[in-house]
Amino acid sequence: MNPDPLYPRQNPAARKLPWWLLLLVTLIAVFVFQQWHAGFQARPLTYRIGTVDERFGMSREAFSNTVGQAVSLWQQAVPRELFRETPDGALEINLVYDYRQESSDRLKTLSLKIDDTKGSYENLKAHLETLKGEADQKGASLAQGFAAYNARVGAFNAQSEAARRTPVAESSYRRLESERKELAEAKTALMHRQEDLKETAKTLNSLVVVINGFAANHNLDLVDYHQTGDRLGPEFSEGEYIQEGGRRTITIYHFPSQDGLVRVLAHELGHAQGLSHLENPQAVMHRLMRTDSLDLSLEDIQAMKAKTGSR
Repeated sequence: MNPDPLYPRQNPAARKLPWWLLLLVTLIAVFVFQQWHAGFQARPLTYRIGTVDERFGMSREAFSNTVGQAVSLWQQAVPRELFRETPDGALEINLVYDYRQESSDRLKTLSLKIDDTKGSYENLKAHLETLKGEADQKGASLAQGFAAYNARVGAFNAQSEAARRTPVAESSYRRLESERKELAEAKTALMHRQEDLKETAKTLNSLVVVINGFAANHNLDLVDYHQTGDRLGPEFSEGEYIQEGGRRTITIYHFPSQDGLVRVLAHELGHAQGLSHLENPQAVMHRLMRTDSLDLSLEDIQAMKAKTGSR
């Protein structure tokens, strides 16, 4: 039978590419992919400055410069550009003022040593107990003061009503006017004492926030004053890196000093590059900010080199 002229028979060898040509094509494809992947990996992570709360007393320019210092720390570890600030950067970096920095700022007005030691923790707890005692005394005294004031106001109102209905001597009017002025002065004094008690309560709350932040990070006992102790999560987080969907953000809430701000920024920038926490307490990537030192540890450098494929 003659083969169908529309489908001529082909030599099987003609349908196969030479093995060396297949190998060459495969090697070229692998090389192109590696070059593309390396180029993609080598791209710097772009970032932009987002919210900068004015209560920190820091301008956007100053905050941007501080972020630049944190970036420079990592540039010491890797011989290529890791981060770049651009107007539309993929990573947004924010400085947000909340109860953590507010509490720290309030305690700066007290003559208290606040550092990352157990001794400081014990001193703060002792000061808290003393202040709670003073607040209790102030509260009890203020309650008595208001009770006495309200009793005087009731008596004054009754006398004024009686004088309105029945004419009295001029001397009685003068006594009523004198009592009215004294009551006004007494009310002003009570309002001042009430404000003083409120300030004491705010200081107590700030102490609890700082103490519990330290305690949570070091597995020590928490303290409670009203509901303040419930405000903290498992750790007193100074900052956080979050990636949700296509959005990436670093938010800083608290820092003890300028160097401390650089360090916490460097820590979160490390997370943004994919680094995890390290065991060395002196490492920038340790989970706790135990020092303001701006020196990278050997573990920090090795982790960043491994993550970015650098030598």
